[in-house]
Amino acid sequence: MNSATSLRLSVVLSLLAAVPALVAQDNRTTVRTVAPSTATASRVYQIPGRTEPYEAVSVYTRATGIVRERKFDIGDMVRAGDVLATVDAPEIDRAVESARAAVDQAIAREKNARVLAGRSTNLLGARAISLEESEQRTTTATETEAAVRAARAELARLEELQKFATVRAPFDAVVSARNFDRGDHVRGDAAATDGWLYRVARIDRLRFAINASPDIALRLAVGAEATVRFNEMPGRVFTAQVARFSRVFDTASGTMRVELLLENPDFILPAGLTGTAAFELAPSPGTFVVPTNTLVVDRGRTTIAVVNGGRVAFSEVRPGRNLGPSIEVTSGALAADTAVIVNPNAMLRAGDPVDVLPMGK
Repeated sequence: MNSATSLRLSVVLSLLAAVPALVAQDNRTTVRTVAPSTATASRVYQIPGRTEPYEAVSVYTRATGIVRERKFDIGDMVRAGDVLATVDAPEIDRAVESARAAVDQAIAREKNARVLAGRSTNLLGARAISLEESEQRTTTATETEAAVRAARAELARLEELQKFATVRAPFDAVVSARNFDRGDHVRGDAAATDGWLYRVARIDRLRFAINASPDIALRLAVGAEATVRFNEMPGRVFTAQVARFSRVFDTASGTMRVELLLENPDFILPAGLTGTAAFELAPSPGTFVVPTNTLVVDRGRTTIAVVNGGRVAFSEVRPGRNLGPSIEVTSGALAADTAVIVNPNAMLRAGDPVDVLPMGK
């Protein structure tokens, strides 16, 4: 083989060796990328809820007897300590008189026992009585003291029970329900649930109860403000503040009970009214804004194609608020310096090598 032939052969071999590199270079796709921006715009969330009394109780009586007087009815405003009704309970009155007499008897016995115990000391010194008899008198005096205390305790119990014949309001409230009329027989300490006399509710301050989904409940804090509106009161806007959380998500609905406090000094709002609370909340941490044309939706999954180490990778995201040309997404794999592919080619596969051309270049 002459030198010219050898030269041609080496050139051909060099060209053949370069073909894979050229093919590999031709297989690389050039993609345009954009960096996600951190979401900062707040969003208004609206959640339906219902007003509830700040306090509400059923009022009972512990006195058994006949209702002599009923002073308030449904819708009346009452103050703490106001007499709502009085019950004639002669059995309790007689029991109190008997207990007072028992106290007087116990005191008389105690005085007599103390006198005898005092005398026994002198008689014992004069050897007029035995030591055993002296000790017995002292013990009797101590027992009568205890009997006086017991009689007084029983009298105090009955006097407290007698006070329950006068039914009083536990706090400032409105009478929401009545379960008796004057002349009715009522039973004290009734075990039946229908034995109540009144139901009263405090409505100068209301609870506004909502059921918040996790994405909202976990971003609320005590003291957060909300505006509350009611369809029945067009043009009226009320301000409420978050007061407490149940701190437990209901397994059936997947929501958490959140209570807001709503001041109602003029009693305009009734309890049980349905309305809507609006919260203005900042985006959740880890929320980014990307162009809408970066999302890839396939079989119910929403992903974003990114460039990682010169190769394609797909990261599943959760779409949020649609802002028109852009959209909010949350994903643990995104960061401010992530190269997100714009208009990803349908032929791209995870692991494909790509050349990056940032947007604007």
